[in-house]
Amino acid sequence: MVENPTIIIQARMNSERLPGKVLMTIGGKPLIGILLGRLLKANLPIVVATSVNRENDVLADYVTSLNIPCFRGSEEHVLERYVKAAIQYNANPIFRLTGDNPLMDPNLLDAALDLYHYSGGERAYVASGISRSFPLGISCELFSQQLLQEAYLNASTPAENEHVTPYMHQNKPGNIRIIPLTGPCNRYHYRLTVDTPEDFELHRILIEQYHADTLNVGEIIRIMDNHPELQKINSAIIQKPIS
Repeated sequence: MVENPTIIIQARMNSERLPGKVLMTIGGKPLIGILLGRLLKANLPIVVATSVNRENDVLADYVTSLNIPCFRGSEEHVLERYVKAAIQYNANPIFRLTGDNPLMDPNLLDAALDLYHYSGGERAYVASGISRSFPLGISCELFSQQLLQEAYLNASTPAENEHVTPYMHQNKPGNIRIIPLTGPCNRYHYRLTVDTPEDFELHRILIEQYHADTLNVGEIIRIMDNHPELQKINSAIIQKPIS
């Protein structure tokens, strides 16, 4: 399969803990817009994958207004949505990102791609979350379209359909090379994802007062390190486990 590294971002309006969060604004820009602005610096194709449900019409309209493709598929069967988006846009390999992580560092995508190529490619699964070194929310996964289609064909549980990559990170066939993308320090306890009002408040302060939307992950970590009061804003939030 011809190589065409592509970012596919899953996003939807119907979030359980903070509905509509991807279009909540900081500094006049929606969170998904902040993320897309950062990712455009990676000079890679980007596709936003949302569902056909009507509440996502406004999200699709916003994304397409930025001249970024928006694929629409199943609400609950996110794995199917990913497969169909990857096929339509000839994505290979695929960077899986989510719309609730607006401060994702585009520089990490190059590092992930280097690891993918070094490992031999098609049977590789590269992910930052495995290392638990980057803050929660500075998160990407990278895998081949072949591996994604294999996961789709072999999915047998609702969790596999909803969360896309359990087949890969659990190495269910036994021959997947799992490769952690590791940061220089262990800061996984910092929540740089937006899932609650407390998360949003932290991001509002980071962006409006510290211009974190223009900074790399190392610079953002230094701000958090130097300001314990920022760490406390959402430190009590418990991350929802994969069901």
